[in-house]
Amino acid sequence: MIALVLALVMSQPPSPDEAIALCKPALARKAGGEVATMDVAKTHTLRGRRTIEGRLTVFAQMGPAPAGSARTHHLGRIEFSYGCEVSNGRVRKARLNPFKP
Repeated sequence: MIALVLALVMSQPPSPDEAIALCKPALARKAGGEVATMDVAKTHTLRGRRTIEGRLTVFAQMGPAPAGSARTHHLGRIEFSYGCEVSNGRVRKARLNPFKP
């Protein structure tokens, strides 16, 4: 009986908040910067896998200025649409696409 209860608890998909916490570092690595904002537009669960989708804003470092020129700032603000799939406490898939309004 205890094994059945444990199996049911372990197979539950993570909540949207847990999925965000797991996906945020993976998406930041893919984007090459720090996640500033993360909006969840859609979430769904299929076979114990939770997928979240939405819009993401990342602050990314700009590369060094070319020789003989200067840049006015060294931080770029980049917007993406994202999708992230989480199962068993791990990110299974993470994708980023440039945001198109």
